[in-house]
Amino acid sequence: MANVKEAGVLELTGLDSLGEVVVQAHQPVQGGRPLLVAIDGRSGSGKTTLAAELATWLSKRGIAVAIFHLEGLYQGWSGLAQATLVWQQLAEAVADGRASSPETAPHWFGWDWSSSQATGPHPFTAAQQAVGGVLIAEGVGALTGTHDVGVFVELDTARRRQRALARDGETYRPYWDMWAEQEADLLESYASAYAGVGVRYIQQ
Repeated sequence: MANVKEAGVLELTGLDSLGEVVVQAHQPVQGGRPLLVAIDGRSGSGKTTLAAELATWLSKRGIAVAIFHLEGLYQGWSGLAQATLVWQQLAEAVADGRASSPETAPHWFGWDWSSSQATGPHPFTAAQQAVGGVLIAEGVGALTGTHDVGVFVELDTARRRQRALARDGETYRPYWDMWAEQEADLLESYASAYAGVGVRYIQQ
């Protein structure tokens, strides 16, 4: 189901509607680089699940798809702001085609949560896996980088917290407030990017 909430913003509540938006945007892309779909939203809103469902939906229609999870960029529980800057560089490389070639693709550093140590550098191969198709970037901060289709996933705070803690359990509980503050700061710092999102996806 689709509804125009405000000028330039499409409010969606169903996977089929979102899939059709992505397919329509995918058709004009030239040069072999993948269409870049950014799926953003606060913790527990359902970004990862939606990304996986959208990837399956597109794959069934013969479109090559890859998913890049921004959580791989977060350098610990206080690393959201820095990871966002790294993502912006990676997204730019997707947009200008550098990420589609092994010779020019950038590298990124990950994080080993068990040892609290950085990993990498890792070659950014996601765009190469989806050449001519769709690359879905999923995670908090995805909308701050350049993209072709922007999606912000919305869910009320109580259900977000319940879902996040059910998913990550006691590991996440001590950091919920800390992470929420970083999300709020990010939304404020990049207010124009979030206000200009093309699609608001309302979780039911």
